Amino acid sequence: MRVLLVLIAFGMVAVPALLALARSDLPRGRRIVNALIVFLAPALALGLIHGVPELDGRALQYPVAWTTLRLVLTGLALILPWCLYVWLNGRR
Repeated sequence: MRVLLVLIAFGMVAVPALLALARSDLPRGRRIVNALIVFLAPALALGLIHGVPELDGRALQYPVAWTTLRLVLTGLALILPWCLYVWLNGRR
């Protein structure tokens, strides 16, 4: 079951990056930069989540609130590539 969830999460990140890379109306360098931005943004967001001690599950006060915030930010990190893909493609 974990493997399936990891594959779904990777697909939610990889598909918009591959779509950004497959565009033919932009120069190759711009497509690569856009794809890297879309692909690496969730890694930076999740790195931020794991870098803050309270968000990493080591909260001493209000652990339920910090856990809820961590879950919301993780979900947003998985939606972030699609938002960036739409934002980068909307500037035509």
